[in-house]
Amino acid sequence: MKTCTRRYSRLLPMASLALLSACAVGPDYRPPTPTVSGVPQSWHARLPHDGEISELAQWWKQFDDPLLTELVETAETHHPSIDQALGAVREARAAVMSSRGGLFPQLNANGTMTRSSGGSDTSGTESQPFTLFNGSLDASWEIDLFGGARRGLEASQARLQAAQDNWDEARVTLAAEVADAYVERRYCERLLALYQDTLKSREETERLTTLKLKAGFVAPADEAQAKGARYDSENQLIAQEGVCQQDLNRLAQLTAMPAGALEKRLAATPDAGAQAAAVPADKAYRSGIPVPLHPAVPSVPAAILSQRPDLMAAERDLAAASANIGVAVASRLPSLSLGGSIGINHLAHAGNDVRSWSFAPQISLPIFEGGAGRARVETARAQYDQALAQYRGDVLVAVQEVEDALTRVDASVRRAGAARESERNYSALLTSQENRYKLGETSLLELEDSRRLALSSRQQLAAVQLEISQSWIALYKAAGGGWNDPARAAAPRPNPVSQSQAPAAAAVATKPTAGAGA
Repeated sequence: MKTCTRRYSRLLPMASLALLSACAVGPDYRPPTPTVSGVPQSWHARLPHDGEISELAQWWKQFDDPLLTELVETAETHHPSIDQALGAVREARAAVMSSRGGLFPQLNANGTMTRSSGGSDTSGTESQPFTLFNGSLDASWEIDLFGGARRGLEASQARLQAAQDNWDEARVTLAAEVADAYVERRYCERLLALYQDTLKSREETERLTTLKLKAGFVAPADEAQAKGARYDSENQLIAQEGVCQQDLNRLAQLTAMPAGALEKRLAATPDAGAQAAAVPADKAYRSGIPVPLHPAVPSVPAAILSQRPDLMAAERDLAAASANIGVAVASRLPSLSLGGSIGINHLAHAGNDVRSWSFAPQISLPIFEGGAGRARVETARAQYDQALAQYRGDVLVAVQEVEDALTRVDASVRRAGAARESERNYSALLTSQENRYKLGETSLLELEDSRRLALSSRQQLAAVQLEISQSWIALYKAAGGGWNDPARAAAPRPNPVSQSQAPAAAAVATKPTAGAGA
């Protein structure tokens, strides 16, 4: 019975050590609730399509434009911002591996060879040279008594998840920029076509005016006005060509494609409005510039904000800041490390071996640091408060971005009908005035006034089409659309770190939301 008691008494310190190592100091992290974060219950702006819920993954495919899809995928593959985000993920993954390694014992091997001579004794006799071989294994292990190392691992894992979310955010942002640049280019092409048509029309007017002048039906001033109008159209056309080239350069930079090759792809691929005749009358504003075929967004704010990668990254930064408080608290508490070594010394020629071993537990107890330890804890808590404020601020910005995008979508769609009717009526007026001018029933001044009104209405219609497309792009980006659940699971993400853990850290999850209470 006494023997059993002695055995249990030997196990008691080990059991106590295990219980201590299962305790992690510092606050247990809890994600902020929507109320604390400032998420509204509903959107203030009117939702398109009555708030029908739609999958936001790969939203650019809803524009029904194969070239746009190709450009987004090309940009994701080649743009430096994606590579930079991937580099940050690799760095964060290495930090997790380093933090996890600190939970395991460290083992080092050492070996030396010494060749020396003992010199000569007092009689002048020289000793024979000898060779000494030494080999040893040194082991050390710092016991994570209060969970400081595990809190450090928790922080590293949260930062890794934040880096992965930032990688997603880079992809979402890049997709929106490519789509925005693409519709800008299509808008520019639309204006270019308008200016080309206007130039042809004014060239014909100039020709007719010259004939009328020769026949004595108009004054020389009319011919001068016709020529001036034609040169004005040439000036507008040349200026618009420069704008289109800048749009092409922007798109080439985003996709990392040569501008020449990209220009050929744009010219060879009909835009999304090429089949405008097949579009219902209420969707006629799609002509020339692509817009989503079946656009929709989630009606619940929390459903949108919970899938924004930038907010997920900010929440993971907050989790890392919470874990760092535990790291700072643990630095003020005692630490225990175990060290030991075994070695052998071999003297050549003599054949003598000397074996040695050592075991050296060490405990460190901070007694006086001049307030440095308390300052570390206060610094960690202040950093957590900053991270929380940053997260709440990011949520408020996200809410504003969604509200602004919803407002833009609603306003632009409601403007489309009026813009279409304005363009239709002014175009009819121009056609009538051109026919009357040929018959000599109206003046050149009235014709040019009609042409100016028709051109302005067509420009306004194209601008409304652009605004519709860009407002939807902004809404999809604000809604976190791109590579989110469930498509996120299928998307190629950076490989996660190994899930193997040290014995003392088995309770630490890969994505911790709460640690063990102290």
